[in-house]
Amino acid sequence: MSKTRRLLFRLGTLLVLLAIAACMMVVGRGHTVFLDNKTLEYNGQSYPALYKIEVEKDGETIAKLNKRERGKATNIGQTFDITLRITKEKKGAEEEQTIRIKLPYSMDGIILNLPGYLEGLPEEAYLSEFISSEETEPAPEDETPAEDEFGISSETEEAAPAN
Repeated sequence: MSKTRRLLFRLGTLLVLLAIAACMMVVGRGHTVFLDNKTLEYNGQSYPALYKIEVEKDGETIAKLNKRERGKATNIGQTFDITLRITKEKKGAEEEQTIRIKLPYSMDGIILNLPGYLEGLPEEAYLSEFISSEETEPAPEDETPAEDEFGISSETEEAAPAN
């Protein structure tokens, strides 16, 4: 009887730990969200950048974006709640809008185009994955001749006449 009871407690503990791990995998997932205030081209139409957007998350300003600028925020979880203070044109009235976006689980770095979102475009238009573009250019060849410890280059030695 004690062996059966011990086995049940171990299986129960294992199931509880697996359930906690599954919840933490979804709830605790971190995302880096890049906020763009850039002109968006979609289906042959252009959606222009706004004059100024101030972005707040949890009562704290995380980005002040003018035209053609990008901000960055870190979010834990699958929903991204932000408040936007939008000025559409210079000296225009400021509007405030609170938005909630469900972030895709499969993306780590997410680009959110704010003008596209505010225009009501579909998710594939305003949401994309950030892919780092690391430059893989070969290092330029050093064309200066090598020098020895006395400051004499190997090119000078080759050019010197032999005696």
